[in-house]
Amino acid sequence: MRILVIATMCAAISGCGGCGITDKFARLDDHRVFANRVVETSATPSPLRPVRASPSLVSRLDVPDGKGGSLPLEQYLDATRTAAFVVLRDDRIVYERYALGFDERSMLNSFSIAKAIMANLVGIAVAEGHIASLDAQVADFRPELAGTAYGSTTLKSLLTMTSGVTHGPALWERMQYYFGHDLLATAAEARQGDSSEWRYSESDIEVLGLVLEAAVRKPVSEYLSEKLWKPLGMESPALWALDRPGGREKAFCCISAHARDFARFGLLHLNAGNWHGKQIVPEAWAARTVLPGTRVPDGYIHRHLWWVPGDERGDFYAYGHNGQYVYVNPEARVVIVKFSEMLEQDPVPMFRALGRALGDLQHFAEATTP
Repeated sequence: MRILVIATMCAAISGCGGCGITDKFARLDDHRVFANRVVETSATPSPLRPVRASPSLVSRLDVPDGKGGSLPLEQYLDATRTAAFVVLRDDRIVYERYALGFDERSMLNSFSIAKAIMANLVGIAVAEGHIASLDAQVADFRPELAGTAYGSTTLKSLLTMTSGVTHGPALWERMQYYFGHDLLATAAEARQGDSSEWRYSESDIEVLGLVLEAAVRKPVSEYLSEKLWKPLGMESPALWALDRPGGREKAFCCISAHARDFARFGLLHLNAGNWHGKQIVPEAWAARTVLPGTRVPDGYIHRHLWWVPGDERGDFYAYGHNGQYVYVNPEARVVIVKFSEMLEQDPVPMFRALGRALGDLQHFAEATTP
């Protein structure tokens, strides 16, 4: 399982004295300490149908514990420090649970789930003609990066994390981008590495956000509002963290929203980018077939900034560094949102166990509305 550690000590960042961090850990509620830009939503939320009661097959289900054994689901959620857990079967909330001081109104930090959202926005921008080709170079959109390591990098390389551009050790790069206060200047300081093989990169996606901002001629949070947040009828405005007050979005991470709204995002992908008969995300982008994926050393596949389990059974998920997941299982018609405060976990076997249980229509009849 990937352990994507984000830097946690503001004092280690040169020039970050004004970032306002008073805690040494990156947390689910970091919207409280960063400047943010509001992502507006529509006046009428889209409905997620409630069930009469959570079916007993969920509350009593034993799930793999990641250690060769099993645990009742609720014990597993406690053991993996799960703050929010929402299970959809199609558009029905089958099970919902909050802990650690969070509830259904809490704003939860997406961390790198934002990367999957960014891939959607780029796909939409391509379909709308704002981006003519993924072979275009960064400097075509951001002339201020011409002559830097990123200037001649293609958008395709950014989306596949194969730019070869580096800031040095991965932990240092993540510190610079998570706590930095001028991300355009940070991107300009990167250097070309020795290899253009796949390397998990906050920097590539931040530069992708700079390109998208220039292509659509508006902040990426505004584009997110127009193209996803309002059309999906999210129940609450989101917050996208900025590098400084009035600055630029941390495009690689840090969209804070309600758990149910992340579930709506998963539901969009359960339906191949279609929302109530309207194709919101181009079908090929929703299917993650525009660009090739990369099988990383632990066997997982990184494709379109989503993750695919190595055995490729059709399920996939977006992942944030400290245990945040939006899991989509098209065969079972299940979406699971899990926001945690625990790095070392692999909940995919648990997700699949829930998918198998809820994919059984005979069992799911327990959850039908009156």
